[in-house]
Amino acid sequence: MKKMMILAASLLVAMTLHAQSNRTVETQRDQYGHITGTAETTTDSRGNQTTVYKDQYGHITARSETRPSYNGSTTTTYKDQYGHITGTSNTRPSYNGSTTTTYKDQYGHITGSSETRPSYNGTTTTYKDQYGHITGTSTTR
Repeated sequence: MKKMMILAASLLVAMTLHAQSNRTVETQRDQYGHITGTAETTTDSRGNQTTVYKDQYGHITARSETRPSYNGSTTTTYKDQYGHITGTSNTRPSYNGSTTTTYKDQYGHITGSSETRPSYNGTTTTYKDQYGHITGTSTTR
């Protein structure tokens, strides 16, 4: 009986360790190095991500939940500090290595989009408004 209890406890510990999630914390700073906020992301074993955004005082300012789908796309839901949905985004990969993200407000209206393309020294992202006009670009090296 004692061996059975130890075996059951070992199995429970193994299952708990396997089901644990991965957690990362990003700290945002201003140009002077002062902390302006943090973003804590937890990823579970299924690839679902939950991010909690906090201000410099540790108060929650927003949350986001990202869920992958079977076809490689991901859907992110953004919420304010009270849990009300403020918007969504859908990111889908393309055959040429780029990804396209469509942003919508809480009513489901498209507010903009972005396309991220790999380049020889990093990635380039082009941002567009709801009418398809380019509003900016960024490059990551």
